[in-house]
Amino acid sequence: MPKAARSGDGNEQQPPLVCVHGLSGSSRWWTRVTALIDRHVPLVLSDVPRSLKPSEVETWLAGRIEELEPPVDLAGHSLGALVSVRVAALRPELVRRLVLISPPGVGPPRSPLTYAWPLARTMLGSRPSFLVRLTYDGLRAGPRNLARGGLHVARADVTAELAAVTAPTLLVWGARDGVVPIEEASIWLERMPDARLIVIPGAGHVPMVDSPFELAEAIRPFLEKRFDEARDH
Repeated sequence: MPKAARSGDGNEQQPPLVCVHGLSGSSRWWTRVTALIDRHVPLVLSDVPRSLKPSEVETWLAGRIEELEPPVDLAGHSLGALVSVRVAALRPELVRRLVLISPPGVGPPRSPLTYAWPLARTMLGSRPSFLVRLTYDGLRAGPRNLARGGLHVARADVTAELAAVTAPTLLVWGARDGVVPIEEASIWLERMPDARLIVIPGAGHVPMVDSPFELAEAIRPFLEKRFDEARDH
């Protein structure tokens, strides 16, 4: 379990940043980003147990956070963002700050096919090293988990839950995201009490891989106290 690190002003303890991966992913998806921020923030990279149903992941994540002396900072990507926002809404005492990367879950339910082709196209256009990692993680997850995870995302609607999120929230979108359209960001901004948006121009649905430096540069100042003093940024 990581120990809290001193923040930049030397007066406060920096809570850990818990990172949650998306569908068919693993903690390895965060490797390039965490390498850029681990000197500043204690990190907890979480691998969601393959045996869990999507509806059970929220309870598992809340329990994981309870072991870390909450509140913590929580970052989730795609399906991991969907789970993270629900934990923040239902258990606000567990989350100090929230980072949502390409989050689905607003608007009416959709067919899983709505996500299938854009997701496949995004993955096929990824770097060879990431394709190897994606293939390995997908095989570990298995077709059953991938199918039920995709169905869960397609049917999810957290719109009504967003108002209950009290943690300051950073939304991060890749400008080229073909899986979760950037137009949906406006719904999150309208519904959440304290949210801000950063768009990464060269990134797609997986900015941890497409633009790790830019993503780290977005996350790091958000977790620091000085960001509170510049809410118009």
